[in-house]
Amino acid sequence: MKRFLLMFAMVIFTANTAFGQADGQADNTSDKAAIKAVVSTFMACLIKKDSVKFYNLFSIDPVAWVGVFKDRTTKALLKRDSTQKNYITDNYKDFYRSISDLGLNEEKFYNVRIDNDESVAAVFFDYSFWAKGEKLNWGKESWHLVKIKDSWKITSVIFSMDFEKINPEPK
Repeated sequence: MKRFLLMFAMVIFTANTAFGQADGQADNTSDKAAIKAVVSTFMACLIKKDSVKFYNLFSIDPVAWVGVFKDRTTKALLKRDSTQKNYITDNYKDFYRSISDLGLNEEKFYNVRIDNDESVAAVFFDYSFWAKGEKLNWGKESWHLVKIKDSWKITSVIFSMDFEKINPEPK
């Protein structure tokens, strides 16, 4: 009888574990498509100067916005000004206002990778930032997103930066 109970318990445990994994591994193709749409909308808003759509991509404040200069750029900046920090902090509204003042701008994303479940996501990509047809800086960027009322919202933007004139982006 003990063997029967032990075998029965193992079958139940194994079945629950298998079914639990199947439930937890729901198809997230539609979420990935929605997250890719956030990425595309972000890029389009910079070009089209659409602040309303741009602001709507972000979650409730505060949204972390931190950029760190890579080593070569940091060294060059420190030669000009020894008090220069190797990072910047900002927010999406000030970022948008500052790039809008520069003229035609574009941020190009490539090598985009998305890791998500049905509630949270991380997006990683390489980027280059352009103003008036000239590449200004490039690096790696990472966003965190959360799903709020069936919409994906950006909660943080973290990126590295190298100035193209100091350290050109490898081909």
